[in-house]
Amino acid sequence: MTSVKPVRIGLVASPAVRSGPRPPLMAFLETFEIFITQVLEARLVAVGGTYDAIREHGPLGGYPHLERLPNGSRGGVISLAARVVDPDPDRAVDWVIYLLDPTDPTSLYPEAQAVKRQCVVHGRPFFTTTASAAEWCTLEWARARQVGAETTGHPVALMQAIADHVRPDALANETIALIGHDALKGKLMEFVCRHHDVLSRFERRLATGTTGTLLNGILPARLSAAPTTNPDFRTTINRLAALAEATNWRPWAQALHSGPMGGDAQIAEEVLSGRCRRVVFLEDPHVAREHEADIQLLERAALVRGVNCLCLHNLAAAERWASNLTALLE
Repeated sequence: MTSVKPVRIGLVASPAVRSGPRPPLMAFLETFEIFITQVLEARLVAVGGTYDAIREHGPLGGYPHLERLPNGSRGGVISLAARVVDPDPDRAVDWVIYLLDPTDPTSLYPEAQAVKRQCVVHGRPFFTTTASAAEWCTLEWARARQVGAETTGHPVALMQAIADHVRPDALANETIALIGHDALKGKLMEFVCRHHDVLSRFERRLATGTTGTLLNGILPARLSAAPTTNPDFRTTINRLAALAEATNWRPWAQALHSGPMGGDAQIAEEVLSGRCRRVVFLEDPHVAREHEADIQLLERAALVRGVNCLCLHNLAAAERWASNLTALLE
């Protein structure tokens, strides 16, 4: 794959995800071995225990571009957080796949939270489940084939990955959740305007209270003050209003409770039930969040074993995903 620099992927997996008979990490690497090694020619940066498991049992055990960081107990996750923000392009990590077991208490350690936060701040994709990593890799694989990469490897394997992990024919029966913290509601609205066609292919679009009202082209009373006097905000709400008017104001998004009043918990239930397979949650990492427990509830719902959900935490990752999905559908 021709590029300025190879993609670097940070890898961490809880012990339960990397050990045992055909653990999820190894199943994921087996499925995407061609994509990682031949299409991306990726550089992998793995925290100690994950590196050791791959070298011993993984399909990428002999891959030469696999770098070992210290064990997590010796600062490996801290080192990974530093690699996310490294100014050296030959060291900086582009994606982080941090496969978590929801019963693993280390997922709540400061260094684990810091890796995610730095990915949000710096626009890096961050995945905590094999389902989310699999959909992302599948769409990136399809993108590589569409732009004429020199080596896209095994089209049959790619088509199988599309059928298994994207399921484009099922979109019309599926749900997506769209959430944005107050400082990022404008960005989420602009994202929806840019990708309205592909988002409209989903049967349902869920949003927490204020966000859902905005996505339906209506300016809530509580936002009629200073922040919404921004001309770009006004332009975007007018664009959404025009889209709503074109459908006789039929609600485009289903507005649930506001986040602090339980909207995040409602979406978490949709994720747990399997009805919602994708969540775009534009998080503001620079403010204290009074309903942090609700937000963590939603994020951890996607970690429950057997749940199949892609979570995107920042605008850059959401843009890439939506563009890749649009290209695939077209």
